[in-house]
Amino acid sequence: MSDPEIKKISSEFFLSVEGVIAKIQLKSDYVFRGAFFYDGRNQAILGRNNKDFYLLKSIPPIIRSKILNSPMIMVAECSGDEIHQAYKVNVIKVDEIPGEDTFEEDYQKYFEKLDQMYGKDRVNKFKQTALQMWRKFISE
Repeated sequence: MSDPEIKKISSEFFLSVEGVIAKIQLKSDYVFRGAFFYDGRNQAILGRNNKDFYLLKSIPPIIRSKILNSPMIMVAECSGDEIHQAYKVNVIKVDEIPGEDTFEEDYQKYFEKLDQMYGKDRVNKFKQTALQMWRKFISE
């Protein structure tokens, strides 16, 4: 079985008396054992089942600690403002979700090791190509 693809979707986060609500622009199949993977930073991964995974970006700083300190959040799947389904998912705390909020830092550490192994000129050429490809990928 191949690794599941993580698709980027539009999301917004809100606080309610019941906790955090993630409003996502998605109309999809029934959720089976959903989970919200989170490392406390800018983005999270919503797993809806064993094949549908979605990257949720731009989690506001005021919401981040609320998610980290909560065992569950509410997810509302919408088209515009019409809610198709709402459900609770467990928050699963992970060490790191590699992504654009940490990419530059991780990227620099990675290439420092390669500089030592292969030489700066060779690595710099590859580095520029890799960074351009990554920026194109996240903008799609």
